[in-house]
Amino acid sequence: MSTPLISTTVRPVGYVGYSAVGSTGGSTPVGSSSEQESAQRASSPYVSSEQASTASQSGRDRGLTKAEVLEQQRVIDSLQARDREVRQHERAHQAAGAGLAGPASYTFQKGPDGRMYAIGGEVGIDTSPVAGDPRATLEKAQTIIRAAMAPAEPSPQDYRVAASARAMAAEARAEMQKLAEEKAAEETSGEEEGADEASGAREAQANSDRASPPGSEGTGAREASSTSSRELGAVEQRLIKSGAYSQLYPPGTLFSQQA
Repeated sequence: MSTPLISTTVRPVGYVGYSAVGSTGGSTPVGSSSEQESAQRASSPYVSSEQASTASQSGRDRGLTKAEVLEQQRVIDSLQARDREVRQHERAHQAAGAGLAGPASYTFQKGPDGRMYAIGGEVGIDTSPVAGDPRATLEKAQTIIRAAMAPAEPSPQDYRVAASARAMAAEARAEMQKLAEEKAAEETSGEEEGADEASGAREAQANSDRASPPGSEGTGAREASSTSSRELGAVEQRLIKSGAYSQLYPPGTLFSQQA
């Protein structure tokens, strides 16, 4: 979407001696169909002091009074000043637009010297948000604001464009904040899931430890060994009583019946 940045309110420079004409939205001056005259205006929209003097002489030659000649010169000076103001204004928009601003379009008025002077102008600028990219939208809005407020004296339309861009920037910031919060929530959720898994593992280990107290395996082994020793001792006593050891180990051997 392209929105125009208007340099000035288009108003003709008043002069009672001729009819001023103008047109909005076009770079082609109104009131002339001569290609030579258009080329002359493009190369030099202003008149020099020598040309002004020539115009004054021409006015006297046409039978104009001195007062009328002076009035014509006053109008020419006003048109020249307006032309400079308008062109500088539009150049400021374009320079600050960083590629978003389009070409300038001017409104012209014909002066008493037959030349066309810019009395208004505009530069279109892209004010649409960047789809799916709030950060790029924010940067674009900031560029639009700079372009709108670049001239020394912004027009009411310039202020409106800047206000619209500020609203777009606010929406982009809100969208960026929302995305950041969603990302933080996802990261927090992942951390909580990991903590829950670790806690479950610790709890399972604790339950296992409670079911099997520390040292229980060693105690059981010792008890089993003691029981086996007692059973072996009883067998040996029965063998001694039955005289089995006397047959296995006759008297005079190194083993005794009390072994």
